[in-house]
Amino acid sequence: MHRKREKSDYIVHNVDLAFDILFYIARKQSVKTKDLEEKFNVSPTTLEKILETLVIRGYLDFNKRKKLYTLGIKNFELGHSYLSHSEIRRQARPFLQKLSEEFQENVYLATRSGFEIVYIDVYEVERNVVVKSRVGRLLPMYASASGKVHLAFMEKEEIEEFFREVKLERFTENTITDKNLLLKELEEVRKKGYAIDNEEWEKEVRCLSVPVRDYTGDVVAALTLSAPAFRLSFNLLHGKMKNSFLKASEELSEKLGYSKEIQL
Repeated sequence: MHRKREKSDYIVHNVDLAFDILFYIARKQSVKTKDLEEKFNVSPTTLEKILETLVIRGYLDFNKRKKLYTLGIKNFELGHSYLSHSEIRRQARPFLQKLSEEFQENVYLATRSGFEIVYIDVYEVERNVVVKSRVGRLLPMYASASGKVHLAFMEKEEIEEFFREVKLERFTENTITDKNLLLKELEEVRKKGYAIDNEEWEKEVRCLSVPVRDYTGDVVAALTLSAPAFRLSFNLLHGKMKNSFLKASEELSEKLGYSKEIQL
Protein backbone atom coordinates (compact mmCIF):
# COMPACT_ATOMS: atom_id res chain seq x y z
CA MET A 1 0.00 0.00 0.00
CA HIS A 2 1.44 3.35 -1.03
CA ARG A 3 1.55 6.13 1.52
CA LYS A 4 -0.14 9.42 0.75
CA ARG A 5 2.38 11.90 -0.55
CA GLU A 6 2.78 15.15 1.36
CA LYS A 7 3.15 18.53 -0.31
CA SER A 8 6.83 18.60 0.68
CA ASP A 9 7.43 15.47 -1.43
CA TYR A 10 6.78 17.47 -4.58
CA ILE A 11 9.14 20.35 -3.80
CA VAL A 12 12.29 20.51 -5.93
CA HIS A 13 14.86 22.00 -3.57
CA ASN A 14 16.80 24.13 -6.05
CA VAL A 15 13.62 25.48 -7.64
CA ASP A 16 12.32 26.37 -4.19
CA LEU A 17 15.64 28.03 -3.38
CA ALA A 18 15.54 30.00 -6.64
CA PHE A 19 12.20 31.55 -5.60
CA ASP A 20 13.58 32.38 -2.14
CA ILE A 21 16.54 34.12 -3.79
CA LEU A 22 14.29 36.13 -6.11
CA PHE A 23 12.09 37.39 -3.26
CA TYR A 24 15.13 38.17 -1.12
CA ILE A 25 16.67 40.28 -3.90
CA ALA A 26 13.28 41.95 -4.43
CA ARG A 27 13.36 43.13 -0.82
CA LYS A 28 17.03 44.14 -0.79
CA GLN A 29 16.99 45.57 -4.35
CA SER A 30 20.62 44.52 -4.94
CA VAL A 31 22.89 41.90 -3.36
CA LYS A 32 26.31 40.31 -3.75
CA THR A 33 26.98 36.58 -4.03
CA LYS A 34 28.56 36.53 -0.57
CA ASP A 35 25.34 37.91 0.96
CA LEU A 36 23.32 35.12 -0.67
CA GLU A 37 25.76 32.43 0.50
CA GLU A 38 25.43 33.64 4.09
CA LYS A 39 21.68 34.14 3.93
CA PHE A 40 20.80 30.75 2.44
CA ASN A 41 23.72 28.63 3.69
CA VAL A 42 24.21 27.11 0.24
CA SER A 43 27.36 25.90 -1.50
CA PRO A 44 29.02 28.32 -3.94
CA THR A 45 28.66 25.80 -6.78
CA THR A 46 24.91 25.32 -6.28
CA LEU A 47 24.33 29.03 -5.87
CA GLU A 48 26.33 29.85 -9.00
CA LYS A 49 24.21 27.47 -11.10
CA ILE A 50 20.93 28.93 -9.79
CA LEU A 51 22.05 32.53 -10.30
CA GLU A 52 23.38 31.83 -13.79
CA THR A 53 20.08 30.20 -14.77
CA LEU A 54 18.06 33.14 -13.45
CA VAL A 55 20.29 35.60 -15.30
CA ILE A 56 20.04 33.68 -18.58
CA ARG A 57 16.24 33.52 -18.27
CA GLY A 58 16.05 37.25 -17.54
CA TYR A 59 14.81 37.07 -13.96
CA LEU A 60 18.05 38.52 -12.62
CA ASP A 61 20.55 41.07 -13.93
CA PHE A 62 24.23 40.98 -12.96
CA ASN A 63 26.41 44.08 -12.82
CA LYS A 64 29.93 42.76 -13.49
CA ARG A 65 31.64 45.96 -12.35
CA LYS A 66 29.80 46.23 -9.03
CA LYS A 67 29.33 42.45 -8.63
CA LEU A 68 25.66 43.02 -7.80
CA TYR A 69 22.54 41.04 -8.65
CA THR A 70 19.25 42.88 -9.21
CA LEU A 71 15.84 41.85 -10.53
CA GLY A 72 15.53 41.39 -14.29
CA ILE A 73 12.89 42.54 -16.75
CA LYS A 74 11.14 39.16 -16.83
CA ASN A 75 9.73 39.83 -13.35
CA PHE A 76 8.02 42.95 -14.67
CA GLU A 77 6.59 41.02 -17.62
CA LEU A 78 5.29 38.31 -15.32
CA GLY A 79 3.84 40.80 -12.86
CA HIS A 80 2.25 42.87 -15.60
CA SER A 81 0.62 39.77 -17.04
CA TYR A 82 -0.79 38.87 -13.64
CA LEU A 83 -2.07 42.37 -12.94
CA SER A 84 -3.68 42.60 -16.36
CA HIS A 85 -5.81 39.59 -15.56
CA SER A 86 -6.51 40.40 -11.94
CA GLU A 87 -10.24 40.75 -11.32
CA ILE A 88 -9.82 42.60 -8.06
CA ARG A 89 -7.63 45.22 -9.73
CA ARG A 90 -10.26 45.82 -12.41
CA GLN A 91 -13.08 46.05 -9.88
CA ALA A 92 -11.13 48.33 -7.56
CA ARG A 93 -10.04 50.88 -10.16
CA PRO A 94 -13.20 53.05 -10.02
CA PHE A 95 -12.99 53.17 -6.22
CA LEU A 96 -9.34 54.25 -6.33
CA GLN A 97 -10.27 57.06 -8.68
CA LYS A 98 -13.31 58.18 -6.67
CA LEU A 99 -11.46 58.29 -3.35
CA SER A 100 -8.41 59.93 -4.88
CA GLU A 101 -10.47 62.67 -6.50
CA GLU A 102 -12.51 63.21 -3.34
CA PHE A 103 -9.46 63.81 -1.12
CA GLN A 104 -6.92 64.85 -3.80
CA GLU A 105 -4.38 62.32 -2.60
CA ASN A 106 -2.85 59.14 -4.01
CA VAL A 107 -4.95 56.04 -3.31
CA TYR A 108 -3.55 52.52 -3.63
CA LEU A 109 -4.70 48.94 -3.89
CA ALA A 110 -2.49 46.71 -1.76
CA THR A 111 -2.38 42.97 -1.25
CA ARG A 112 -0.41 40.52 0.79
CA SER A 113 2.81 38.77 -0.24
CA GLY A 114 3.81 36.35 2.50
CA PHE A 115 4.28 38.47 5.60
CA GLU A 116 4.75 41.66 3.61
CA ILE A 117 2.50 44.03 1.65
CA VAL A 118 2.81 44.90 -2.03
CA TYR A 119 1.02 47.79 -3.77
CA ILE A 120 -0.43 46.59 -7.08
CA ASP A 121 -2.24 49.68 -8.35
CA VAL A 122 -2.62 53.40 -7.70
CA TYR A 123 -4.68 56.38 -8.80
CA GLU A 124 -2.44 59.42 -8.56
CA VAL A 125 -3.20 63.12 -8.30
CA GLU A 126 -1.13 66.05 -9.48
CA ARG A 127 0.03 68.09 -6.51
CA ASN A 128 3.25 69.92 -5.73
CA VAL A 129 4.00 67.65 -2.76
CA VAL A 130 3.04 63.97 -2.91
CA VAL A 131 4.37 60.72 -1.50
CA LYS A 132 6.50 58.85 -4.05
CA SER A 133 4.53 56.05 -5.71
CA ARG A 134 4.68 52.76 -3.83
CA VAL A 135 3.46 50.49 -6.63
CA GLY A 136 5.54 47.33 -6.71
CA ARG A 137 7.21 48.02 -3.38
CA LEU A 138 7.22 45.53 -0.52
CA LEU A 139 6.37 46.99 2.89
CA PRO A 140 6.40 45.39 6.36
CA MET A 141 2.92 44.41 7.51
CA TYR A 142 3.29 45.70 11.07
CA ALA A 143 4.51 49.17 10.04
CA SER A 144 1.97 49.94 7.30
CA ALA A 145 -1.76 50.65 7.40
CA SER A 146 -2.41 48.11 4.63
CA GLY A 147 -0.42 45.50 6.48
CA LYS A 148 -2.18 46.08 9.78
CA VAL A 149 -5.53 45.64 8.02
CA HIS A 150 -4.40 42.21 6.81
CA LEU A 151 -2.82 41.25 10.12
CA ALA A 152 -5.86 42.22 12.15
CA PHE A 153 -8.12 39.74 10.38
CA MET A 154 -5.74 36.79 10.20
CA GLU A 155 -6.52 33.53 11.97
CA LYS A 156 -4.93 33.10 15.41
CA GLU A 157 -2.54 30.40 14.17
CA GLU A 158 -1.29 32.61 11.37
CA ILE A 159 -0.77 35.57 13.70
CA GLU A 160 1.36 33.31 15.91
CA GLU A 161 3.36 32.23 12.87
CA PHE A 162 3.86 35.89 11.94
CA PHE A 163 5.43 36.70 15.29
CA ARG A 164 7.66 33.63 15.03
CA GLU A 165 8.89 34.53 11.55
CA VAL A 166 9.05 38.34 11.56
CA LYS A 167 11.39 40.52 13.57
CA LEU A 168 9.76 43.82 14.53
CA GLU A 169 12.41 46.26 13.38
CA ARG A 170 12.24 50.00 13.93
CA PHE A 171 11.98 52.28 10.89
CA THR A 172 10.96 55.53 12.63
CA GLU A 173 10.43 56.62 16.22
CA ASN A 174 6.72 55.74 15.78
CA THR A 175 7.23 52.14 14.58
CA ILE A 176 5.50 49.65 16.89
CA THR A 177 8.14 47.08 17.86
CA ASP A 178 6.51 45.70 21.00
CA LYS A 179 4.41 42.55 20.38
CA ASN A 180 1.81 43.39 23.04
CA LEU A 181 1.37 46.94 21.78
CA LEU A 182 0.98 45.66 18.24
CA LEU A 183 -1.63 43.12 19.32
CA LYS A 184 -3.52 45.91 21.07
CA GLU A 185 -3.34 48.01 17.90
CA LEU A 186 -4.68 45.12 15.81
CA GLU A 187 -7.60 44.69 18.20
CA GLU A 188 -8.50 48.35 17.63
CA VAL A 189 -8.32 47.79 13.88
CA ARG A 190 -10.77 44.88 14.16
CA LYS A 191 -13.18 46.98 16.23
CA LYS A 192 -13.03 50.10 14.04
CA GLY A 193 -12.66 48.39 10.66
CA TYR A 194 -9.73 50.53 9.48
CA ALA A 195 -6.04 51.10 10.21
CA ILE A 196 -3.76 54.12 10.47
CA ASP A 197 -0.03 54.38 9.77
CA ASN A 198 1.13 57.36 11.79
CA GLU A 199 4.62 57.90 10.36
CA GLU A 200 5.54 54.32 11.28
CA TRP A 201 7.17 53.29 7.99
CA GLU A 202 8.30 56.69 6.69
CA LYS A 203 8.68 59.96 8.56
CA GLU A 204 6.21 62.69 7.62
CA VAL A 205 3.89 60.20 5.88
CA ARG A 206 0.49 59.08 7.17
CA CYS A 207 -1.81 56.46 5.69
CA LEU A 208 -5.34 55.18 6.14
CA SER A 209 -6.39 51.70 5.02
CA VAL A 210 -9.56 49.59 4.94
CA PRO A 211 -9.98 45.87 4.15
CA VAL A 212 -11.42 44.44 0.95
CA ARG A 213 -13.06 41.00 1.27
CA ASP A 214 -14.01 38.41 -1.31
CA TYR A 215 -16.90 35.91 -1.39
CA THR A 216 -15.21 33.76 1.28
CA GLY A 217 -15.08 36.65 3.73
CA ASP A 218 -11.28 36.71 3.69
CA VAL A 219 -9.38 39.98 3.44
CA VAL A 220 -7.80 39.84 -0.02
CA ALA A 221 -6.70 43.44 -0.46
CA ALA A 222 -6.76 46.89 1.07
CA LEU A 223 -7.71 50.38 -0.12
CA THR A 224 -5.06 52.77 1.15
CA LEU A 225 -4.54 56.53 1.06
CA SER A 226 -1.00 57.77 1.56
CA ALA A 227 -0.04 61.42 1.89
CA PRO A 228 2.24 63.90 3.64
CA ALA A 229 1.40 63.98 7.34
CA PHE A 230 0.86 67.75 7.39
CA ARG A 231 -2.18 67.32 5.11
CA LEU A 232 -3.74 64.44 7.07
CA SER A 233 -4.95 65.67 10.42
CA PHE A 234 -6.29 63.06 12.83
CA ASN A 235 -9.70 64.73 12.69
CA LEU A 236 -9.77 64.15 8.94
CA LEU A 237 -8.39 60.61 9.17
CA HIS A 238 -10.83 59.45 11.84
CA GLY A 239 -13.74 61.47 10.47
CA LYS A 240 -14.77 62.18 6.88
CA MET A 241 -11.94 60.19 5.29
CA LYS A 242 -12.56 57.09 7.38
CA ASN A 243 -16.27 57.19 6.56
CA SER A 244 -15.67 57.44 2.81
CA PHE A 245 -13.16 54.59 2.84
CA LEU A 246 -15.37 52.29 4.92
CA LYS A 247 -18.21 52.87 2.47
CA ALA A 248 -15.95 52.11 -0.48
CA SER A 249 -14.67 49.01 1.29
CA GLU A 250 -18.19 47.70 1.75
CA GLU A 251 -19.22 48.40 -1.86
CA LEU A 252 -16.08 46.89 -3.40
CA SER A 253 -16.30 43.81 -1.18
CA GLU A 254 -19.90 43.28 -2.30
CA LYS A 255 -18.79 43.44 -5.94
CA LEU A 256 -16.33 40.64 -5.14
CA GLY A 257 -19.13 38.51 -3.72
CA TYR A 258 -18.85 39.31 -0.02
CA SER A 259 -22.07 39.28 2.01
CA LYS A 260 -22.33 40.08 5.72
CA GLU A 261 -25.42 37.87 5.98
CA ILE A 262 -23.60 34.81 4.65
CA GLN A 263 -20.75 35.34 7.11
CA LEU A 264 -23.06 35.54 10.15
